[in-house]
Amino acid sequence: MKQAFLVLLFVGVVSTTWAQDTKDASSTAYRYTPSPDFPGSITIDYGLSYFDDNSAIMDVKPWKSPTLNIYYMYPFRMGASRFSFNAGAGIGTEKYSFNSPVTFVDNDGITEVDSLTKIPFFENISGLKKTQVVVNYFDIPIEFRVHSRKNDHKRSWFLAVGGKVGFRMGSKTKVVYEEFDSKKKYKNLYDYNISAVRYGASARIGVGPFSFWGYYGFNSFFANDKVSGINNPNTFSFGISLSTF
Repeated sequence: MKQAFLVLLFVGVVSTTWAQDTKDASSTAYRYTPSPDFPGSITIDYGLSYFDDNSAIMDVKPWKSPTLNIYYMYPFRMGASRFSFNAGAGIGTEKYSFNSPVTFVDNDGITEVDSLTKIPFFENISGLKKTQVVVNYFDIPIEFRVHSRKNDHKRSWFLAVGGKVGFRMGSKTKVVYEEFDSKKKYKNLYDYNISAVRYGASARIGVGPFSFWGYYGFNSFFANDKVSGINNPNTFSFGISLSTF
């Protein structure tokens, strides 16, 4: 009974709204849709991480190399126009899962990629589930947006271009493997000469709270002259996004 009442109420509200909009269509070219008056929004980006121009030994498994960004974004409208400048801050996490049974190793302050079978700690490994590197950043993103509705930015189509600067908060390697018929997990918290700062360009296209995004890092993944035997790649990522409020 309760469900039926809610359905009837919903139908009644929709019908009334439609009828009112039809009645006023000739006198009003645009009707503003009110929204919660929250200062800014929380944006959640989810996607896939890649190395660009990397050595073959560093090839990654895309579907096991996720990116997760959680940002607070505040829009600064440019007068009554379709344009806005959006700035924010938040946490970004990049995971890179290797195709090969390898991991980062430190050799007198120089980072190398080595096979797990050559590392004494893993000499009894019998099966490999995952080997990856994880990096966490404090990011400051900015975007310039153009909206399809100048009077209702939150519910319009939009196109954004911008970038971000990120500061490495921590990094680690993670290996999930089998040894003596037992599943084990090894983590090593270390910077591996991963660049302390990242910066790059981003783009976004969407409607309302939903969007598709992409990011390309301009700086190399490792600090200069701190790697051996491998290329020093750039990074890029892309995915989908949801904004709240």
